[in-house]
This record gives sequence, C-alpha cells and structure tokens, in this order.
Amino acid sequence: MPFETPTPNEPDGTLQARTAFLVVQHKNGEWEALTDYVKPVTVEHTASVIEMKFGAGEVVSDIEASKQAAITAHQLMAMTAQMQQAAQNQSLVDSLKF
Repeated sequence: MPFETPTPNEPDGTLQARTAFLVVQHKNGEWEALTDYVKPVTVEHTASVIEMKFGAGEVVSDIEASKQAAITAHQLMAMTAQMQQAAQNQSLVDSLKF
C-alpha cells in the first residue's frame, strides 16, 4: 500500500486506474464493497488505517462466506439429484418384482 497519494493522471484531477471499488461502513455498522460510483457518498470522518484494514477484512470474509455457501449449495443439489435417481431406480426395481 503506498504511503503517498498518487498524482492524478489527467489535468482535471482524474486518476486513471485499471479497476476500483469502494469499501464503506454503513450507519448500522455493516461493511460493503461498492462498484457504483454514480451514487454520491457522504462520510462522517476520514477513515483511519485501522478502519481500512478492518473494513477490507470484513469484505474479504463476506466474499469467502458467499463462495463457501455457493459450493455447499452446489454439492447439496448434486446430492439431491443422486438421491432422486436412486429412488427412481429403487422404484423401478420394486415394480419389476411384482
């Protein structure tokens, strides 16, 4: 992380970047990463280094939790499909016994 603010790349003060996101802490204490720069943001105070570190960590934790939830949901769907197939096979076996 640089210690100095980068010099803007454009005469109007615009910083040219490859990508960007904004981490905000809502009034209710929740942290969120935003990519929508159209919406104006009003802040109570300039973020401290500790707030930046904690907020970034919270966003990373949320991303990891979402990733794990998606993996779990996929595994449950696959298991459900296998169980349905097994039940159909058993039903066919049972009907052929008669």
